[in-house]
Amino acid sequence: MTQNIKLDDSKEARKYQRERTQKVKDLNGSFDELITQAPAFIKDRASKKLYKYLAEQLNKSGYINNTDSSILLTLVINIQALQSAYESLNNVGATYTTDNGMIKKNPAVDVITNTTTKILSASTALGFSPASRASLINLAQVDSEDSASKLMEMFADDE
Repeated sequence: MTQNIKLDDSKEARKYQRERTQKVKDLNGSFDELITQAPAFIKDRASKKLYKYLAEQLNKSGYINNTDSSILLTLVINIQALQSAYESLNNVGATYTTDNGMIKKNPAVDVITNTTTKILSASTALGFSPASRASLINLAQVDSEDSASKLMEMFADDE
């Protein structure tokens, strides 16, 4: 089983971990940081605070930049939708009875299922899991000259 590589630039980290972490940060240094103010269409106060907090934390990490703003937005919107759906589930229950006496599934159940999947996906993309942080390091390990030479080798004529 392979060992996950983690991003860590603390004094306690091993030298190779600090170097790999610095490569990720250097790669992101050419981009602007995430804007910490939530977009105007986010009206919910809690969602605005969450967006700001996560953007600030991601900016501090140095692993994420402004090109990742749509992923952060997806995460925050889905967390807000999950909370709303959960409130509906608590108030109504998993099923409800219509005026005709039919028992129907609360649509909030599907919202919870769908948003949970999207939250996990966006969280992973932003590096909120050890495995996703390790994949960021793997991207940073290949410098541009090495990438170019590997591409040339792949497309080279073997004849």
